[in-house]
Amino acid sequence: MTSLALEICGITKAFGNNVAVDGVGFSLQQGEIHALLGENGAGKSTLMNLIYGLYQPDSGEIRIDGKPVVMDSPNTAIARGIGMVHQHFMLVPSLSVAENIALSSGRGKFRFRRKDAEQHVFELSARYGLSIPPRAKVWQLSVGLQQRVEILKALSAAARILILDEPTAALSSPEIAELFDILRRLRDDGHSIIFISHKLKEVMALSDRITVLRRGRNVVTTRVDETSPADLARQMVGHELPLIERPPQVAGDVRLEICSLTVVGHHDQVAVDGCSFDARAGEIVGIAGVDGNGQIELVEAIVGLRKAERGSIRFNKAEITNLPPSKSRQLGYGYIPEDRQTAGLILNFTIAENLILNVHRLKRYQKGFQLDRKRIDADADALIRDYDVRTTNRGALAKSLSGGNQQKVVIARELSQAPELLLAVNPTRGLDIGATDYVHQRLLEQRRHGHAVLLISTELDEVLGLSDRIFVMYQGKLTEATPFREDLSKIGLLMAGGESVNR
Repeated sequence: MTSLALEICGITKAFGNNVAVDGVGFSLQQGEIHALLGENGAGKSTLMNLIYGLYQPDSGEIRIDGKPVVMDSPNTAIARGIGMVHQHFMLVPSLSVAENIALSSGRGKFRFRRKDAEQHVFELSARYGLSIPPRAKVWQLSVGLQQRVEILKALSAAARILILDEPTAALSSPEIAELFDILRRLRDDGHSIIFISHKLKEVMALSDRITVLRRGRNVVTTRVDETSPADLARQMVGHELPLIERPPQVAGDVRLEICSLTVVGHHDQVAVDGCSFDARAGEIVGIAGVDGNGQIELVEAIVGLRKAERGSIRFNKAEITNLPPSKSRQLGYGYIPEDRQTAGLILNFTIAENLILNVHRLKRYQKGFQLDRKRIDADADALIRDYDVRTTNRGALAKSLSGGNQQKVVIARELSQAPELLLAVNPTRGLDIGATDYVHQRLLEQRRHGHAVLLISTELDEVLGLSDRIFVMYQGKLTEATPFREDLSKIGLLMAGGESVNR
């Protein structure tokens, strides 16, 4: 009979009138990978913070090895053998790998011995197959390697139960594959793992069992071989999701034209290398590629956030090369940036204030020398309703919203002006399946209305499903991959630089 490592019995947690976790119960078996699946705001992270001692439940019970325990702090959770790898890493970038692990585990508490700390990391790495250089500074490591450091931190503290909160959010496909291999080895070594995610393919590929949360309640727990992605999607959102329909239509006039564009990135390295393409009215042009191949520098040059060294950028035939954003944005394009929290919103501003960030200079919102607050509030209420932003009121701060609702605020602001060109960069990163479908439908709506969309995404399925024309970007160069849209191995090879990408 399989023993239970952890049991959650009727846990409830409310913040004011908002019940974040409502009578949730599930069990984690010894040597199991148990996925916790749900939309943004379903209560996944709150539940894990309760298990880890960051919050205390209003009611219910937590049991470890069959015995009730009180998780009154993370220190208590660690002492009970629970380790947590947060979505946003808790590392000190200026310290080495060995120093970070020593700092978190208390090794060398009274006197730090560098050789001992490095030897400890070397032994841990060898035991769990987590190859990582002990002396490397954390800031020098890729995101995937930093995640390994977080896992080693937990293992160094003798964690038997590992909680991973959205661990693949910022990883490339090869890094995700490596992480899954690591987690399977840990499971086979007897560790119990809670894997929090909203990505159905990953959950199906990795998990032994799956618990689905919806609006704070668990709606089902099932073995992975007894369910399907379609069934899990229904359980997550409570209804069937519409299919992505991209009926053929004739593209119109050129809205965006890029000619022989060269852009220098960080460390004076060429990030965009002589790229040329266009985006036309009534079509979605998709650019696929692994992060770090020049996609961000490309869009930053288009919006004027980064200088173009050579080449030209035209919007509706008007030259906008190296035009500052304050001027280029007035020409009427929309921009959904990659990071909604740092580039799309001001988190300490209200929803209503965020909805006019780029349009407050319009005459519509001016009343003499002041802003027309009544008009701003009326428009905010309409956008909140039309774009289904789930909030208490327009005066709530943007930081109080879930990730999906924050993205809806950005989309509502950018699309409310009916832009002839929309630039969308990883528009569904970190979003659950329901919010992702919402964004996809809005992009397709732009296409139906005869607007041009430039979609830059690291999600290959997203690019393939939405785009009329497809490009792959590798080391700053573009190749058109539209003829290969049915050949994933070919596109994957292009993304990895396995073939020439010169146009």
